[in-house]
Amino acid sequence: MSRGARARGQVLVELALLTPLLLLVVVGLIHLGWALSTHQILTNAAREGARAGTRAGATEASMRAVVLDVCRTAGLDTAEVTVEATPGAPNVPSSVTVSYAFHSPLDALFARLFGGAGVIVRAQCVMKY
Repeated sequence: MSRGARARGQVLVELALLTPLLLLVVVGLIHLGWALSTHQILTNAAREGARAGTRAGATEASMRAVVLDVCRTAGLDTAEVTVEATPGAPNVPSSVTVSYAFHSPLDALFARLFGGAGVIVRAQCVMKY
């Protein structure tokens, strides 16, 4: 067997060994990107809810409705969204904490590999009255 044929065979074996690892890294980065996108949506929803809480006569229900509307518009399942809101008053800031049970199509893969459930993504905003 010539030296060139052995080198090509070695390259093929190395590629076969590294391809699954590289695919796992790429899939993990895609999963992380989806989670960061969800976090950004929740941050915007919390900000809008806190802003609604700074208006005179704001209630927890009105703040919750604003947060859920932002999440719904962004395409999140509002059944998975948890909202804790405190309306503001003079000299008391309004605050909103939004939690979401993040699920992606890749959850089954990561649960098998790393033994875990979904990820809870949280965002909080506090705004002066």
